Amino acid sequence: MIAFRVSVNGAKVCTAGVGPAGVLTIIITRRAGSPEALLRDGDVWIGGLASDRREFFVWPSRALRVGDEIGIEVLEADTVDPPLKRTPSAESYRATLLRQVRTALGAFAGPMLRDPRGQLATLSRSARDLLSRTATAMARRALRPPGARAERAVLVELNSRRVCVAGVPRRGHVMSLITWAAPTRSDVPSHFWFSVYGRDARTDECLDWGRPALAVGDHISIRFARSREHDAPTRRRDRSLAR
Repeated sequence: MIAFRVSVNGAKVCTAGVGPAGVLTIIITRRAGSPEALLRDGDVWIGGLASDRREFFVWPSRALRVGDEIGIEVLEADTVDPPLKRTPSAESYRATLLRQVRTALGAFAGPMLRDPRGQLATLSRSARDLLSRTATAMARRALRPPGARAERAVLVELNSRRVCVAGVPRRGHVMSLITWAAPTRSDVPSHFWFSVYGRDARTDECLDWGRPALAVGDHISIRFARSREHDAPTRRRDRSLAR
């Protein structure tokens, strides 16, 4: 089967695959200028749909910071790592949301009932950490000399060849989408999809840095960094027209 072997800073995260038919997707998100960006610069999400079993799979995700490098190998494998979660694809959207809410409430209410003081102390530490990170980020921005701004960016390489340096100044996000899809019909070929795109929150524009071709044996490297220069997107579209 087609599989994606994912690593962060050389350490394996998982080898993900869904079988002969289905959809396998990796989404890597890089944020800037949002409250979430104060706690983490982005994350990697790995999931898929097994058509023959009619199940959604989700593998462990990872929070990412500046300096992290994500490696993705496209390969054929006989076995893959078991997913973290399995969800029947026949489950309704409403039922999925209710189940997720119940799980989240249970994960919060259980420890709170068992150890309220400990949980309140944890929440207090988290709040102090968020305030500290916010104050530090604001101080660094104020003390940074003119012309020295290095914006958040992702450096994308395919088989050790540069694809792009994609970034959104100040507010927005950049995403890398790597997908393999194989239909249940034998006369329709499977295909890969690899794209680097984003959104500039200041102008409400959708940005596209290209869609390189992808095949078995390829290796993708995506590094979170700071860069004073970004590659211009190949396309810009107003978000209202992109819907």
